[in-house]
Amino acid sequence: MRLHSKLLSVVIFTFFMCFSFVPAHAMTADEILQQVEKQNFNDNFRIVLSSKTLKGKKTVSENVIWLMGVRLGDKNAFFLDFEQPKESQGLRFLILVDANKSAQAFMYLPATGKTLPLAMDDPAADLGGTGLSVEDIQGFIPKADEKPSILKEEQVDGKDCYVIRIEQPSDSSERQLWITKKDFILLKTQAVDRSGKVKRTFRVTEMFKTEQGREFPRAEEITIPEKDTRVLIRQENAVFGIEIPEEISDPAKFGTFRWKS
Repeated sequence: MRLHSKLLSVVIFTFFMCFSFVPAHAMTADEILQQVEKQNFNDNFRIVLSSKTLKGKKTVSENVIWLMGVRLGDKNAFFLDFEQPKESQGLRFLILVDANKSAQAFMYLPATGKTLPLAMDDPAADLGGTGLSVEDIQGFIPKADEKPSILKEEQVDGKDCYVIRIEQPSDSSERQLWITKKDFILLKTQAVDRSGKVKRTFRVTEMFKTEQGREFPRAEEITIPEKDTRVLIRQENAVFGIEIPEEISDPAKFGTFRWKS
């Protein structure tokens, strides 16, 4: 009986040693990015953005823009409608990201009443003189030919983050993303060229809590060192889980559809 008890103790101890220290499943870069999309873009949303672009210390533009995000099955649509200044009123952009992570972008010009497709060979191109780009909106979503990987883990503003590298095969440049471990919020991005030089940085500078108790970015700053340019962005009147008319995600209708009426 004593021998049986000793053997049983050895078996239990061996089982404990073998399995209690097995590490939990480590998330891959793809899984982390899927969580960012799931946690932050599963619901339709509408936000008022105010942006100020500075070159050095001089303000060169200020804008007020309605931004809406729509989930369309396995696709996402982002709609921007310029409210101010007066000369930009009615200018609209539509960005569509499909399941294969490829993006299309369109611009509606109120002066001509025409919708034009935007070339996607330069995702850093400016949207309406705001300093914002398609890449800022598309942000965390890798293109079909890009491969994300986990670079490291580090803290940003006291928050533990995964740092994801997304390599761009066409020119050996890369984007780096800082994503919080807790809520999978995109806190920071950097565009880095093949020599390691930072070309553009996007960073959340202030957060707020939604009615559901989740944290969400309130203010961001974009810096473009080569142009001595900063873009300050503030988000107000954010609402989530709302119905958004399907017309604003239709390239043929988004420019003229009266969504406010």
